[in-house]
Amino acid sequence: MRLQRILAVNVLTFAVAVIVPFIPSGGVSAHHSASEYGNKIVYMDGTIVEYRFRNPHVTVVWDTKDDSGKVVKWRGELASVTTVMSHGLTRDSLKPGDTIRLGVYPSKAGTPESVIMHLLRLDGSVILGWSPQAGGSPELREKRERERDASQQR
Repeated sequence: MRLQRILAVNVLTFAVAVIVPFIPSGGVSAHHSASEYGNKIVYMDGTIVEYRFRNPHVTVVWDTKDDSGKVVKWRGELASVTTVMSHGLTRDSLKPGDTIRLGVYPSKAGTPESVIMHLLRLDGSVILGWSPQAGGSPELREKRERERDASQQR
């Protein structure tokens, strides 16, 4: 009887050790690319609804008006907390109710989702001048900054 119990425990332990590593956890996921977003920056003013300063990506949710004047809730993604912090963004950079200007790469599907490129206050002060999540080399960054500056002068 005791030998059967020891054998059963050993078999169970072995089964768990072999099977458990192959069971995906809720936190495991593949990293995605920004290919689902367009390659033209769109600027819009919005009012912050939610600002999530946590990994794997900092996200911003804001309300803006479409061409017909209807309020649309948008969601935008930035890089990781550590990465955006290295570019000056902090947990306190945005709060619900703030009205800002966003430069985003909208979803190709036409949904109100985006990768955020720039975050600016309405007075023109920079919250985030360039988002690494939007990708690109330093040369592309300079080009985008020129495009942003030209767009702001219009």
